[in-house]
Amino acid sequence: MRITGLGIAILWLILSEGIVLGQEKEANNDYQYALIEAVKQKNLGNISEAIKLYKLVIKEKPECDVAHYELGTIYLMMSQFGPAKQSLEHAYKLAPENKWYTMAYLNALGAKEEYEALTEILKEKVKSEPDEVEWEYQLASAYFTRDKSRKALRILEKIEKEKGFSEKITLLKASIYEAEERYELARQEIEKVMVLFPEALQFRIVAAEFSMKIGEEEEAAEYYREILEIDSTNIFALTNLTDYYRKKEDYSSSFNYLAKSFRSNKIDVKRKLAIMSYYLSEKEFQEKYREELNQLLVIFLEEHPDQSEARLLAADFYIDAQDYKHAYSQLKLYLESNPGNYPLYMQAILLANAASLDEELIGMSDKAIEAYPDSADIRFFKAIGLYETEKFELLIENLNQISFDKYSEKEYASQSRLMFAEAHYRLKNYVKSDSLFEKLIEEEPDNYLVLNNYSYYLAERGEKLDKALQWSFMTIENNPDNATFLDTYAWVLFKLQKYEQAEKYILIALKKGGENDPEINEHAGDIEAALKSYEIARSYYLKAIILGGNTLLLEQKIDSLESLKNE
Repeated sequence: MRITGLGIAILWLILSEGIVLGQEKEANNDYQYALIEAVKQKNLGNISEAIKLYKLVIKEKPECDVAHYELGTIYLMMSQFGPAKQSLEHAYKLAPENKWYTMAYLNALGAKEEYEALTEILKEKVKSEPDEVEWEYQLASAYFTRDKSRKALRILEKIEKEKGFSEKITLLKASIYEAEERYELARQEIEKVMVLFPEALQFRIVAAEFSMKIGEEEEAAEYYREILEIDSTNIFALTNLTDYYRKKEDYSSSFNYLAKSFRSNKIDVKRKLAIMSYYLSEKEFQEKYREELNQLLVIFLEEHPDQSEARLLAADFYIDAQDYKHAYSQLKLYLESNPGNYPLYMQAILLANAASLDEELIGMSDKAIEAYPDSADIRFFKAIGLYETEKFELLIENLNQISFDKYSEKEYASQSRLMFAEAHYRLKNYVKSDSLFEKLIEEEPDNYLVLNNYSYYLAERGEKLDKALQWSFMTIENNPDNATFLDTYAWVLFKLQKYEQAEKYILIALKKGGENDPEINEHAGDIEAALKSYEIARSYYLKAIILGGNTLLLEQKIDSLESLKNE
């Protein structure tokens, strides 16, 4: 059997009215005091004390209809329907002409599902008070509750014919049509109310729902769009339009409404997380709607900054997008509010390194070292950060804390030893750096980066040039297309005053990609100047300036060309 709004409506009337009756004139002082005190205790929320006082009044004066009524309404609020019915029946029988007693008694009967008795009382009221439309309305509601929709509709149509349009009547008719799954008729009734109350969004929402039920999805969407014109944050409209466009596979529009709905606190945060997890788990969505998903993440994290789980989702999303800077920032925020384990620290370190966030790389490595002081891998990545920021003394101190054979990857050990040697070189500890470089070459004769760098440093210092030439040649022999290695070989030849050979290899270096490197262009200028090709040298120097080379030094070299011409 269906439950309608009959009981709720009556209870609301009871609660909103409070006490509507006066006190009996002939009451004695004790009775009068008990009744007044009962009302006071009820209003203060001392319900048990109010019940005791009302019972005391009834004991002293059984015909006190007010006490029976008030006691019955308290029982109704407490969902004690048996006692409520008993008390309200007394009040009703003592004063059947009182509307509020009748309504309360009907409510108690409805609560106990005694619909036949309820209906009989309403029939009698309709006969005895034909001008009171409320009794006809309640009778229609009672018939509807008893699955007698035809009778209910006949009464409602009679009221409309005699009394005209009524929001209350129309809404009940819509409820009846909905229960009968006659959604088109239900929508027509709602549309009548919408004409009178165009700003009342709840009616448009109901009309949209009926439209969906009869398969008119576009009409439903139009209702929701109209709602958003009045209230741009209406959560019903936003979520339903999200679903509407998703079903139409118009995901761009769907995400647009979903993002707006994420700003609402009417959607549970766990539901938002579930929605995001679903979309972020679909690679197709990530690839096609990366911008929309990014917007969704940003909004969620703005609205719920304390939801650290979402930080991990965001980090994974940005990793897939190869946006390592944002991925790192999200993982960093997660680690600030959650204890990190080794894999998470390493992931954050790798992201900082991939994003070239050198200071962040150092800082995150320091935090990880506090938790894992014996990790060689963490110190390796910290060394990268220190090298890139030219903190060479700290780099040496950092790498001195561990043994190079403790790394998880052989490559880490090789790079650490190279950075260690480079740091000593940058600090002009040449004896130490030379021994480190030469030991590396001995142990890793095919490490062409080491061979190239050491050869270049020797050329810069003008020392061991024959060895530098030998090692540098090995690099270009095995890497003939590497412009940097070719430049080093040309530079060693230049230092050996083999200018024509140097010119040959610097031109190859420029052809292999070095044309946009300011240092290679500067070297080309130096070589051409040594060959007395001063105009060509000048053009290389000018290009080196354009590419960001040392302007002051290069301008000095250009000026010196004039002196060389005149010699």
